[in-house]
Amino acid sequence: MDSVNPLQNILLYVDGSESSVLATRMAITMAKVYGSKLRAVYVVNENLLNELLKAKIFVKVEKMDYERDIEDDGKRYLDYVKKLAESKGVQLETILRKGVVYEEVLREVEEYGADLVIQGELGEVQSLKDSFYEEGERILRKVSCPVMVVRGEERIENIFEAL
Repeated sequence: MDSVNPLQNILLYVDGSESSVLATRMAITMAKVYGSKLRAVYVVNENLLNELLKAKIFVKVEKMDYERDIEDDGKRYLDYVKKLAESKGVQLETILRKGVVYEEVLREVEEYGADLVIQGELGEVQSLKDSFYEEGERILRKVSCPVMVVRGEERIENIFEAL
């Protein structure tokens, strides 16, 4: 009897943080070990940009410039993730989306048919209100597949280097 790979499609949520880089190493490791397809998604947080515009922290031109800068950052993060994967012989597809972060990740989970979402450690929540705006928390609670939150830097680094 052939065994079925329960992790055919792994989706990595990348946000550019240090914990996101650690999650990247874990996702690459798992994709290599399980022979899984791996896709990384970065989302330009348009919701936050619109709130900054509404609060008059930005004027429209500044919002557009800042959005372009964030998009460029996202492309750099995705390029970095792709190079890390290639260094371990793992194919990685990258997707850059714009919108409300957790909604775009949910959409990507459905479109890709993700069996697992991997993300970095959740941000520190100082209040109940913060928990509603922590994107990693929203992803964890809303997606329709298992979510792995990666922590344990030394252990992950050792596993990644041993590949």
